[in-house]
Amino acid sequence: MRKFRLLSLLALAITFIAVSCTKEGPEGPAGATGPQGPTGATGSTGPAGPTGPAGPAGTTGPTGPAGTANVIYSPWFTYGSLGTPADSSFFVYGTATRVIRTAPGVTSAILDNGVILSYLRFVGQPPYSLPFLGPFGGNTFQVAQIPVVGKIFYISQLLNPAGTVGITPSAELRYVIIPGGVAGGRTTEKAAEINGRVYTESQLKAMSYAQICSLLRIQP
Repeated sequence: MRKFRLLSLLALAITFIAVSCTKEGPEGPAGATGPQGPTGATGSTGPAGPTGPAGPAGTTGPTGPAGTANVIYSPWFTYGSLGTPADSSFFVYGTATRVIRTAPGVTSAILDNGVILSYLRFVGQPPYSLPFLGPFGGNTFQVAQIPVVGKIFYISQLLNPAGTVGITPSAELRYVIIPGGVAGGRTTEKAAEINGRVYTESQLKAMSYAQICSLLRIQP
């Protein structure tokens, strides 16, 4: 009996020691973060994905305004670019100083039925339609156009008393050719249909340069 108790106490002691030895202690502090490893090699590009479906078509925009068909207009060019002025005699104007601008758009059909407008502008001033009248040394001078097939004569002359005079080479000129062919009502005046409306030659020549550019949709 005594031997059994001794064995029991011995087993209990061994169990106590085993439990004591397996008891987990408190967690220690975290260690420092190690250095980052080297970047790995870039992998190959994967295959392109399939094309997505097309989006719905947008609504059709409104129709833009109709342009003015067959209108021909030149850029601005200087008086001095047309060569040395020369004195010439003209049936309507008499003796005048003239220069010549080549204008292939001036055809026989245009001369018979179309309208040819020309404009003159001096540096820092708005454009004037031809014929233009202006003061010159106590006199009056005019600049006018005389269109013929393939070219336009630009003339300048003194009035009262008559004489010849040039204009400053830096002055600029520009022409606009409007096809006609529309009867001008009860008169024989030439006319052109523009944007669904008929304008006579005198109506077009009476418009300002800005009005003509707006009507014909051309750049000033």
